[in-house]
Amino acid sequence: MNPHLSFSTTTVLYTIVLLSLPSKYHAFVTNRDHNNMMMSSVKNHHRYHHSSSSLSMVATPPSKYPTKRGSTVDSRKIIASGTGREHLTAVRIKHVLFASHELARQSFVQLRNAAITFDDLALQISNCVETREKGGEIGWVSTILGEATDDSDKNEHLDLILPESARNEVLQKTTKPGDIVLVSSNRGHHLVQIVDVMVDVSQLAFSKVRTSKTLIPGIAKLDLQQSVMKKDKKGILGGAISAEQEGILYESDLTYKIETMGCQMNVADSERMEGQFQSLGVRPLKQQEENEQKKKPDLIVLNTCSIRDHAEQKVYSYLGPYAKRKREGEDVTIVVAGCVAQQEGESLLRRIPEIDLVMGPQYANRIGDLLEDVSNGNQVVATEASHIMEDSTKPRRQSSVAAWVNVIYGCNERCTYCIVPTTRGVEQSRPAESIIQEVTELVSQGYKEVTLLGQNIDAYGRDMIPKRKFSDLLRTVGAIPGLKRLRFVTSHPRYMSLGVVDAVAD
Repeated sequence: MNPHLSFSTTTVLYTIVLLSLPSKYHAFVTNRDHNNMMMSSVKNHHRYHHSSSSLSMVATPPSKYPTKRGSTVDSRKIIASGTGREHLTAVRIKHVLFASHELARQSFVQLRNAAITFDDLALQISNCVETREKGGEIGWVSTILGEATDDSDKNEHLDLILPESARNEVLQKTTKPGDIVLVSSNRGHHLVQIVDVMVDVSQLAFSKVRTSKTLIPGIAKLDLQQSVMKKDKKGILGGAISAEQEGILYESDLTYKIETMGCQMNVADSERMEGQFQSLGVRPLKQQEENEQKKKPDLIVLNTCSIRDHAEQKVYSYLGPYAKRKREGEDVTIVVAGCVAQQEGESLLRRIPEIDLVMGPQYANRIGDLLEDVSNGNQVVATEASHIMEDSTKPRRQSSVAAWVNVIYGCNERCTYCIVPTTRGVEQSRPAESIIQEVTELVSQGYKEVTLLGQNIDAYGRDMIPKRKFSDLLRTVGAIPGLKRLRFVTSHPRYMSLGVVDAVAD
Protein backbone atom coordinates (compact mmCIF):
# COMPACT_ATOMS: atom_id res chain seq x y z
CA MET A 1 0.00 0.00 0.00
CA ASN A 2 1.36 3.41 -0.96
CA PRO A 3 2.53 5.11 2.29
CA HIS A 4 1.80 8.54 0.82
CA LEU A 5 -1.95 7.91 0.55
CA SER A 6 -4.09 10.08 2.78
CA PHE A 7 -5.63 8.58 5.93
CA SER A 8 -9.14 8.56 4.43
CA THR A 9 -7.98 6.88 1.21
CA THR A 10 -6.09 4.26 3.18
CA THR A 11 -9.17 3.53 5.25
CA VAL A 12 -11.36 3.18 2.14
CA LEU A 13 -8.90 0.81 0.44
CA TYR A 14 -8.58 -1.22 3.62
CA THR A 15 -12.37 -1.53 3.79
CA ILE A 16 -12.59 -2.66 0.17
CA VAL A 17 -9.97 -5.35 0.75
CA LEU A 18 -11.70 -6.48 3.92
CA LEU A 19 -15.09 -6.75 2.26
CA SER A 20 -13.61 -8.75 -0.61
CA LEU A 21 -12.55 -11.52 1.77
CA PRO A 22 -14.82 -14.41 2.77
CA SER A 23 -16.89 -13.48 5.81
CA LYS A 24 -15.13 -16.00 8.07
CA TYR A 25 -11.92 -13.94 7.75
CA HIS A 26 -13.46 -10.57 8.59
CA ALA A 27 -13.17 -10.73 12.37
CA PHE A 28 -9.65 -12.17 12.23
CA VAL A 29 -8.33 -9.53 9.83
CA THR A 30 -10.06 -6.71 11.68
CA ASN A 31 -8.84 -7.65 15.13
CA ARG A 32 -5.26 -8.34 14.02
CA ASP A 33 -4.60 -5.56 11.55
CA HIS A 34 -6.97 -2.68 12.27
CA ASN A 35 -5.08 -1.05 15.14
CA ASN A 36 -1.71 -1.49 13.40
CA MET A 37 -3.05 0.18 10.26
CA MET A 38 -4.61 3.04 12.21
CA MET A 39 -1.53 3.65 14.35
CA SER A 40 0.83 3.74 11.35
CA SER A 41 -1.45 6.33 9.72
CA VAL A 42 -1.10 8.70 12.64
CA LYS A 43 2.55 8.13 13.48
CA ASN A 44 4.16 11.10 15.18
CA HIS A 45 0.74 12.83 15.59
CA HIS A 46 1.05 13.44 19.33
CA ARG A 47 -0.68 16.10 21.36
CA TYR A 48 1.55 18.76 22.95
CA HIS A 49 0.96 21.86 24.95
CA HIS A 50 3.16 24.87 25.72
CA SER A 51 4.10 25.85 29.22
CA SER A 52 5.98 28.95 30.26
CA SER A 53 9.25 27.04 30.59
CA SER A 54 9.22 24.15 28.13
CA LEU A 55 7.35 22.08 25.55
CA SER A 56 6.04 18.89 27.14
CA MET A 57 3.79 16.02 26.11
CA VAL A 58 0.79 15.39 28.35
CA ALA A 59 -1.46 12.36 28.67
CA THR A 60 -5.18 12.63 28.11
CA PRO A 61 -6.68 13.91 31.38
CA PRO A 62 -8.90 11.63 33.48
CA SER A 63 -12.49 11.45 32.30
CA LYS A 64 -15.92 10.96 33.79
CA TYR A 65 -16.24 8.00 31.43
CA PRO A 66 -14.31 4.73 31.99
CA THR A 67 -12.39 4.41 28.75
CA LYS A 68 -9.34 2.36 29.70
CA ARG A 69 -8.96 -0.93 27.89
CA GLY A 70 -10.83 -3.71 29.62
CA SER A 71 -13.29 -1.46 31.44
CA THR A 72 -17.02 -1.61 30.79
CA VAL A 73 -18.60 0.20 27.88
CA ASP A 74 -22.18 -0.59 28.91
CA SER A 75 -23.90 2.74 29.46
CA ARG A 76 -26.44 1.04 31.78
CA LYS A 77 -23.67 0.22 34.26
CA ILE A 78 -21.98 3.60 33.88
CA ILE A 79 -25.04 5.83 34.01
CA ALA A 80 -28.03 3.91 35.33
CA SER A 81 -26.18 2.71 38.44
CA GLY A 82 -24.30 5.92 39.27
CA THR A 83 -25.13 9.56 39.84
CA GLY A 84 -26.94 9.53 36.51
CA ARG A 85 -29.56 7.14 37.93
CA GLU A 86 -29.72 9.05 41.20
CA HIS A 87 -30.87 12.17 39.34
CA LEU A 88 -33.02 10.37 36.78
CA THR A 89 -36.53 11.53 37.62
CA ALA A 90 -38.76 9.84 35.05
CA VAL A 91 -38.86 7.66 31.95
CA ARG A 92 -41.28 7.80 29.06
CA ILE A 93 -42.52 4.36 28.04
CA LYS A 94 -44.67 2.51 25.53
CA HIS A 95 -46.00 -1.03 25.74
CA VAL A 96 -47.67 -3.77 23.74
CA LEU A 97 -49.90 -6.19 25.65
CA PHE A 98 -50.13 -9.88 24.70
CA ALA A 99 -52.21 -12.75 26.05
CA SER A 100 -49.54 -15.30 25.10
CA HIS A 101 -45.92 -15.33 26.23
CA GLU A 102 -44.91 -17.08 23.00
CA LEU A 103 -46.52 -14.38 20.85
CA ALA A 104 -44.73 -11.72 22.90
CA ARG A 105 -41.42 -13.52 22.41
CA GLN A 106 -41.95 -13.84 18.64
CA SER A 107 -42.85 -10.14 18.41
CA PHE A 108 -39.67 -9.32 20.30
CA VAL A 109 -37.71 -11.13 17.59
CA GLN A 110 -39.60 -9.22 14.88
CA LEU A 111 -38.63 -5.92 16.53
CA ARG A 112 -35.01 -7.00 16.74
CA ASN A 113 -35.00 -7.84 13.03
CA ALA A 114 -36.64 -4.47 12.18
CA ALA A 115 -39.51 -6.30 10.51
CA ILE A 116 -41.94 -3.89 12.19
CA THR A 117 -41.78 -0.73 14.29
CA PHE A 118 -42.95 -0.66 17.90
CA ASP A 119 -45.76 1.76 17.08
CA ASP A 120 -47.08 -0.40 14.25
CA LEU A 121 -46.87 -3.51 16.42
CA ALA A 122 -48.99 -1.83 19.08
CA LEU A 123 -51.54 -0.64 16.54
CA GLN A 124 -51.88 -4.08 14.96
CA ILE A 125 -51.95 -6.59 17.81
CA SER A 126 -51.85 -4.97 21.27
CA ASN A 127 -54.59 -6.12 23.64
CA CYS A 128 -54.46 -2.82 25.54
CA VAL A 129 -57.43 -0.79 24.37
CA GLU A 130 -56.30 2.29 26.29
CA THR A 131 -52.96 2.64 24.48
CA ARG A 132 -53.32 0.73 21.22
CA GLU A 133 -54.44 3.69 19.08
CA LYS A 134 -51.60 5.82 20.51
CA GLY A 135 -48.93 3.36 19.38
CA GLY A 136 -48.69 1.90 22.88
CA GLU A 137 -47.92 5.26 24.50
CA ILE A 138 -48.20 5.19 28.31
CA GLY A 139 -46.33 8.40 29.10
CA TRP A 140 -43.94 9.52 31.81
CA VAL A 141 -43.39 7.23 34.78
CA SER A 142 -41.43 8.06 37.92
CA THR A 143 -38.18 6.15 38.35
CA ILE A 144 -38.79 6.00 42.09
CA LEU A 145 -40.03 2.44 42.40
CA GLY A 146 -43.64 2.18 43.41
CA GLU A 147 -44.46 5.86 42.79
CA ALA A 148 -46.20 7.52 39.88
CA THR A 149 -45.46 10.98 38.58
CA ASP A 150 -47.53 14.07 39.30
CA ASP A 151 -48.95 13.93 35.78
CA SER A 152 -52.39 12.74 36.83
CA ASP A 153 -53.78 12.78 33.26
CA LYS A 154 -51.41 10.02 32.22
CA ASN A 155 -50.87 8.18 35.51
CA GLU A 156 -54.23 8.20 37.22
CA HIS A 157 -55.09 4.76 35.85
CA LEU A 158 -51.52 3.57 35.35
CA ASP A 159 -51.99 0.47 37.48
CA LEU A 160 -54.78 -0.62 35.17
CA ILE A 161 -52.54 -0.23 32.11
CA LEU A 162 -49.12 -1.37 33.35
CA PRO A 163 -49.40 -2.74 36.90
CA GLU A 164 -46.95 -1.61 39.55
CA SER A 165 -45.10 -4.93 39.69
CA ALA A 166 -44.43 -4.79 35.94
CA ARG A 167 -43.29 -1.13 36.09
CA ASN A 168 -40.87 -1.91 38.88
CA GLU A 169 -39.47 -4.86 36.97
CA VAL A 170 -38.89 -2.69 33.90
CA LEU A 171 -37.08 -0.01 35.91
CA GLN A 172 -34.90 -2.62 37.60
CA LYS A 173 -33.86 -4.03 34.22
CA THR A 174 -33.14 -0.83 32.31
CA THR A 175 -33.73 2.90 32.03
CA LYS A 176 -31.86 3.32 28.74
CA PRO A 177 -33.79 4.88 25.84
CA GLY A 178 -34.36 2.43 23.01
CA ASP A 179 -34.35 -0.70 25.16
CA ILE A 180 -37.28 -3.13 24.94
CA VAL A 181 -37.92 -5.65 27.70
CA LEU A 182 -40.47 -8.40 28.24
CA VAL A 183 -42.32 -8.44 31.58
CA SER A 184 -45.48 -10.14 32.85
CA SER A 185 -48.38 -9.00 35.03
CA ASN A 186 -51.91 -10.04 35.91
CA ARG A 187 -53.01 -8.40 32.64
CA GLY A 188 -50.79 -10.62 30.49
CA HIS A 189 -47.37 -10.18 28.92
CA HIS A 190 -45.93 -6.76 28.06
CA LEU A 191 -43.24 -5.63 25.67
CA VAL A 192 -42.15 -2.30 27.18
CA GLN A 193 -39.97 0.23 25.38
CA ILE A 194 -38.05 3.06 27.06
CA VAL A 195 -38.65 6.02 24.73
CA ASP A 196 -37.03 8.91 26.59
CA VAL A 197 -35.71 9.92 30.00
CA MET A 198 -35.92 13.00 32.19
CA VAL A 199 -32.82 13.97 34.16
CA ASP A 200 -32.49 16.73 36.74
CA VAL A 201 -29.41 18.21 35.10
CA SER A 202 -29.10 20.99 37.67
CA GLN A 203 -28.55 18.37 40.37
CA LEU A 204 -26.26 16.29 38.17
CA ALA A 205 -24.04 19.33 37.49
CA PHE A 206 -21.55 20.88 39.91
CA SER A 207 -22.41 24.43 40.97
CA LYS A 208 -20.68 27.00 43.10
CA VAL A 209 -21.76 30.48 44.13
CA ARG A 210 -19.71 33.25 42.59
CA THR A 211 -17.46 35.23 44.88
CA SER A 212 -17.83 38.97 45.11
CA LYS A 213 -14.94 39.40 42.69
CA THR A 214 -16.60 37.47 39.90
CA LEU A 215 -20.30 38.05 40.61
CA ILE A 216 -22.08 39.02 37.43
CA PRO A 217 -23.05 42.68 37.65
CA GLY A 218 -26.39 43.76 36.35
CA ILE A 219 -29.94 43.69 37.58
CA ALA A 220 -30.51 41.48 40.62
CA LYS A 221 -34.28 41.88 40.51
CA LEU A 222 -36.29 42.60 37.43
CA ASP A 223 -39.60 44.39 37.37
CA LEU A 224 -42.03 42.54 35.07
CA GLN A 225 -45.68 43.25 34.35
CA GLN A 226 -45.79 46.75 35.90
CA SER A 227 -43.76 45.89 39.00
CA VAL A 228 -46.09 43.09 40.06
CA MET A 229 -43.55 40.26 39.79
CA LYS A 230 -40.10 40.29 41.29
CA LYS A 231 -37.47 37.69 40.33
CA ASP A 232 -34.23 36.87 42.12
CA LYS A 233 -32.43 36.03 38.88
CA LYS A 234 -29.02 37.59 38.24
CA GLY A 235 -28.49 39.61 35.08
CA ILE A 236 -30.63 40.20 32.06
CA LEU A 237 -30.40 36.56 30.96
CA GLY A 238 -31.96 35.59 34.27
CA GLY A 239 -34.82 37.92 33.47
CA ALA A 240 -35.43 36.13 30.17
CA ILE A 241 -35.45 32.74 31.91
CA SER A 242 -37.88 33.99 34.57
CA ALA A 243 -40.20 35.41 31.94
CA GLU A 244 -40.13 32.17 29.92
CA GLN A 245 -41.03 30.12 33.00
CA GLU A 246 -43.95 32.40 33.83
CA GLY A 247 -45.17 32.75 30.26
CA ILE A 248 -44.41 36.48 30.28
CA LEU A 249 -43.25 38.41 27.22
CA TYR A 250 -39.76 39.68 27.98
CA GLU A 251 -39.19 42.80 25.90
CA SER A 252 -35.44 43.29 26.34
CA ASP A 253 -33.51 42.61 23.10
CA LEU A 254 -31.09 39.87 24.11
CA THR A 255 -28.63 38.41 21.62
CA TYR A 256 -26.31 35.42 21.49
CA LYS A 257 -23.28 34.41 19.45
CA ILE A 258 -22.02 30.84 18.95
CA GLU A 259 -18.57 29.98 17.67
CA THR A 260 -18.44 26.34 16.55
CA MET A 261 -15.20 24.40 16.12
CA GLY A 262 -14.67 20.87 14.88
CA CYS A 263 -16.85 18.15 13.43
CA GLN A 264 -20.40 17.88 12.08
CA MET A 265 -21.56 16.63 15.48
CA ASN A 266 -20.51 19.96 17.01
CA VAL A 267 -22.39 21.80 14.27
CA ALA A 268 -25.52 19.77 15.07
CA ASP A 269 -25.04 20.41 18.81
CA SER A 270 -24.82 24.15 18.15
CA GLU A 271 -28.10 24.03 16.24
CA ARG A 272 -29.73 22.30 19.21
CA MET A 273 -28.36 24.92 21.62
CA GLU A 274 -29.68 27.69 19.40
CA GLY A 275 -33.12 26.11 19.60
CA GLN A 276 -32.92 26.37 23.38
CA PHE A 277 -31.83 30.02 23.25
CA GLN A 278 -34.63 31.05 20.94
CA SER A 279 -37.19 29.36 23.20
CA LEU A 280 -35.96 31.82 25.86
CA GLY A 281 -36.47 34.76 23.49
CA VAL A 282 -32.75 35.29 22.87
CA ARG A 283 -31.97 35.96 19.19
CA PRO A 284 -28.75 35.49 17.19
CA LEU A 285 -26.57 38.58 16.82
CA LYS A 286 -26.40 39.58 13.17
CA GLN A 287 -22.99 40.12 11.59
CA GLN A 288 -24.07 43.56 10.39
CA GLU A 289 -25.02 44.61 13.92
CA GLU A 290 -21.65 43.47 15.22
CA ASN A 291 -19.60 45.13 12.48
CA GLU A 292 -21.48 48.37 11.82
CA GLN A 293 -23.40 49.08 15.01
CA LYS A 294 -20.71 47.60 17.28
CA LYS A 295 -23.39 45.71 19.16
CA LYS A 296 -22.06 43.02 21.49
CA PRO A 297 -23.73 39.70 22.34
CA ASP A 298 -25.28 39.21 25.76
CA LEU A 299 -24.56 35.46 25.61
CA ILE A 300 -21.41 34.00 24.08
CA VAL A 301 -21.00 30.26 23.51
CA LEU A 302 -17.79 28.59 22.38
CA ASN A 303 -18.50 25.02 21.18
CA THR A 304 -15.05 23.48 21.29
CA CYS A 305 -13.10 20.64 19.68
CA SER A 306 -10.27 18.69 21.35
CA ILE A 307 -8.78 17.29 18.15
CA ARG A 308 -7.18 20.51 16.89
CA ASP A 309 -3.61 21.42 17.88
CA HIS A 310 -3.37 23.41 21.12
CA ALA A 311 -7.16 23.24 21.52
CA GLU A 312 -7.15 24.49 25.11
CA GLN A 313 -4.93 27.47 24.29
CA LYS A 314 -7.27 28.49 21.47
CA VAL A 315 -10.17 28.50 23.92
CA TYR A 316 -8.32 30.80 26.32
CA SER A 317 -7.29 33.11 23.50
CA TYR A 318 -10.81 33.33 22.04
CA LEU A 319 -12.48 34.05 25.39
CA GLY A 320 -10.05 36.82 26.35
CA PRO A 321 -12.07 39.79 24.99
CA TYR A 322 -15.32 38.51 26.52
CA ALA A 323 -13.71 37.92 29.91
CA LYS A 324 -12.40 41.49 29.71
CA ARG A 325 -15.96 42.76 29.12
CA LYS A 326 -17.13 41.03 32.28
CA ARG A 327 -14.24 42.34 34.35
CA GLU A 328 -15.15 45.85 33.19
CA GLY A 329 -18.68 45.44 34.53
CA GLU A 330 -20.66 44.42 31.45
CA ASP A 331 -23.44 41.88 31.87
CA VAL A 332 -22.35 39.05 29.57
CA THR A 333 -22.83 35.31 30.05
CA ILE A 334 -19.91 33.11 28.90
CA VAL A 335 -20.40 29.42 28.08
CA VAL A 336 -17.76 26.86 27.06
CA ALA A 337 -19.30 23.73 25.57
CA GLY A 338 -18.12 20.69 23.63
CA CYS A 339 -15.16 18.39 23.92
CA VAL A 340 -12.61 20.74 25.52
CA ALA A 341 -15.22 21.60 28.16
CA GLN A 342 -15.75 17.89 28.88
CA GLN A 343 -12.01 17.29 28.93
CA GLU A 344 -10.96 20.21 31.13
CA GLY A 345 -14.04 20.61 33.35
CA GLU A 346 -13.60 22.76 36.44
CA SER A 347 -10.01 23.67 35.53
CA LEU A 348 -11.44 26.06 32.93
CA LEU A 349 -13.04 28.07 35.74
CA ARG A 350 -9.73 28.27 37.56
CA ARG A 351 -8.00 29.52 34.43
CA ILE A 352 -10.77 31.95 33.40
CA PRO A 353 -13.00 32.66 36.43
CA GLU A 354 -15.27 34.85 34.29
CA ILE A 355 -16.74 31.72 32.64
CA ASP A 356 -20.30 31.03 33.79
CA LEU A 357 -20.96 27.55 32.40
CA VAL A 358 -18.75 24.63 31.38
CA MET A 359 -20.72 21.77 29.84
CA GLY A 360 -19.98 18.56 27.97
CA PRO A 361 -21.65 17.71 24.64
CA GLN A 362 -24.17 15.39 26.34
CA TYR A 363 -25.96 18.48 27.70
CA ALA A 364 -26.30 20.38 24.41
CA ASN A 365 -30.10 20.08 24.37
CA ARG A 366 -30.42 20.99 28.07
CA ILE A 367 -28.38 24.18 28.14
CA GLY A 368 -31.49 26.16 29.07
CA ASP A 369 -31.81 24.23 32.35
CA LEU A 370 -28.15 24.83 33.17
CA LEU A 371 -28.41 28.55 32.39
CA GLU A 372 -31.21 28.77 34.94
CA ASP A 373 -28.69 27.78 37.61
CA VAL A 374 -26.24 30.35 36.19
CA SER A 375 -28.93 33.03 36.44
CA ASN A 376 -29.13 32.31 40.18
CA GLY A 377 -25.56 33.59 40.55
CA ASN A 378 -23.73 30.27 40.22
CA GLN A 379 -20.87 28.99 38.14
CA VAL A 380 -21.83 25.60 36.74
CA VAL A 381 -19.79 22.62 35.51
CA ALA A 382 -21.79 19.84 33.81
CA THR A 383 -19.52 16.98 32.72
CA GLU A 384 -21.03 13.95 34.47
CA ALA A 385 -22.07 10.99 32.35
CA SER A 386 -25.77 11.09 31.59
CA HIS A 387 -28.38 9.31 29.52
CA ILE A 388 -28.94 11.14 26.26
CA MET A 389 -32.32 12.86 26.30
CA GLU A 390 -34.49 13.71 23.31
CA ASP A 391 -34.61 17.39 22.34
CA SER A 392 -37.08 19.51 24.29
CA THR A 393 -36.96 22.24 21.63
CA LYS A 394 -36.52 22.20 17.86
CA PRO A 395 -32.96 22.84 16.59
CA ARG A 396 -32.38 26.05 14.67
CA ARG A 397 -31.26 24.55 11.36
CA GLN A 398 -28.67 26.44 9.33
CA SER A 399 -30.15 25.12 6.07
CA SER A 400 -33.68 24.74 4.75
CA VAL A 401 -32.69 21.87 2.44
CA ALA A 402 -30.21 19.66 4.31
CA ALA A 403 -30.36 18.66 7.99
CA TRP A 404 -28.24 16.79 10.54
CA VAL A 405 -29.88 14.01 12.56
CA ASN A 406 -28.03 12.36 15.45
CA VAL A 407 -28.48 8.59 15.65
CA ILE A 408 -25.70 7.47 18.03
CA TYR A 409 -23.53 9.32 20.54
CA GLY A 410 -20.09 8.35 21.80
CA CYS A 411 -17.70 5.58 20.81
CA ASN A 412 -16.49 2.35 22.44
CA GLU A 413 -13.40 1.74 20.30
CA ARG A 414 -10.88 3.58 22.52
CA CYS A 415 -8.16 3.80 19.88
CA THR A 416 -4.86 4.91 21.39
CA TYR A 417 -4.62 8.09 19.36
CA CYS A 418 -8.26 9.21 19.72
CA ILE A 419 -9.85 11.29 22.46
CA VAL A 420 -13.48 10.84 21.38
CA PRO A 421 -14.43 8.14 23.96
CA THR A 422 -13.02 10.40 26.68
CA THR A 423 -14.98 13.48 25.64
CA ARG A 424 -18.09 11.97 24.04
CA GLY A 425 -18.47 8.94 26.30
CA VAL A 426 -19.67 5.44 25.59
CA GLU A 427 -22.02 4.60 22.74
CA GLN A 428 -25.68 5.47 23.21
CA SER A 429 -28.00 4.83 20.28
CA ARG A 430 -31.24 6.75 19.87
CA PRO A 431 -34.48 4.77 19.51
CA ALA A 432 -35.18 4.08 15.84
CA GLU A 433 -38.72 5.39 16.27
CA SER A 434 -37.40 8.79 17.44
CA ILE A 435 -35.07 9.00 14.45
CA ILE A 436 -37.83 8.09 12.01
CA GLN A 437 -40.16 10.67 13.56
CA GLU A 438 -37.53 13.43 13.30
CA VAL A 439 -36.70 12.65 9.67
CA THR A 440 -40.38 12.42 8.77
CA GLU A 441 -40.99 15.88 10.27
CA LEU A 442 -38.02 17.30 8.37
CA VAL A 443 -39.32 15.94 5.07
CA SER A 444 -42.76 17.41 5.80
CA GLN A 445 -41.05 20.80 6.28
CA GLY A 446 -39.44 20.59 2.85
CA TYR A 447 -36.01 19.16 3.66
CA LYS A 448 -34.59 17.04 0.83
CA GLU A 449 -31.36 15.73 2.34
CA VAL A 450 -30.60 14.22 5.74
CA THR A 451 -27.19 13.27 7.14
CA LEU A 452 -27.23 10.70 9.94
CA LEU A 453 -24.55 11.52 12.52
CA GLY A 454 -22.46 9.41 14.88
CA GLN A 455 -18.84 9.08 15.95
CA ASN A 456 -19.09 5.36 15.15
CA ILE A 457 -22.31 5.30 13.20
CA ASP A 458 -22.20 1.81 11.75
CA ALA A 459 -22.07 0.42 15.30
CA TYR A 460 -25.60 1.79 15.76
CA GLY A 461 -27.85 -0.41 17.87
CA ARG A 462 -25.29 -2.77 19.37
CA ASP A 463 -25.78 -1.11 22.78
CA MET A 464 -29.57 -1.70 22.75
CA ILE A 465 -31.83 -4.44 24.08
CA PRO A 466 -32.40 -6.15 21.70
CA LYS A 467 -29.43 -5.29 19.50
CA ARG A 468 -30.27 -3.44 16.29
CA LYS A 469 -28.44 -3.09 12.96
CA PHE A 470 -27.39 0.10 11.23
CA SER A 471 -28.27 -1.47 7.86
CA ASP A 472 -31.88 -1.87 9.03
CA LEU A 473 -31.99 1.78 10.12
CA LEU A 474 -30.66 2.88 6.73
CA ARG A 475 -33.37 0.96 4.91
CA THR A 476 -36.13 2.25 7.17
CA VAL A 477 -35.09 5.90 7.01
CA GLY A 478 -34.31 5.68 3.30
CA ALA A 479 -37.85 4.46 2.64
CA ILE A 480 -39.47 7.60 4.10
CA PRO A 481 -41.52 9.17 1.27
CA GLY A 482 -40.16 12.49 0.02
CA LEU A 483 -36.57 12.03 1.22
CA LYS A 484 -34.33 12.59 -1.80
CA ARG A 485 -30.87 11.96 -0.37
CA LEU A 486 -29.56 10.15 2.70
CA ARG A 487 -25.97 10.42 3.94
CA PHE A 488 -24.17 9.19 7.05
CA VAL A 489 -20.90 9.90 8.90
CA THR A 490 -18.60 8.67 10.41
CA SER A 491 -18.20 4.93 9.80
CA HIS A 492 -15.63 2.51 11.17
CA PRO A 493 -14.03 -0.21 9.00
CA ARG A 494 -14.68 -2.83 11.66
CA TYR A 495 -18.46 -2.46 11.31
CA MET A 496 -18.69 -1.73 7.59
CA SER A 497 -20.63 -4.93 6.93
CA LEU A 498 -21.99 -6.29 3.69
CA GLY A 499 -25.42 -5.51 5.11
CA VAL A 500 -24.57 -1.78 5.15
CA VAL A 501 -23.11 -2.01 1.63
CA ASP A 502 -26.28 -3.73 0.37
CA ALA A 503 -28.49 -1.14 2.11
CA VAL A 504 -26.58 1.69 0.38
CA ALA A 505 -26.84 -0.12 -2.95
CA ASP A 506 -30.58 -0.62 -2.51
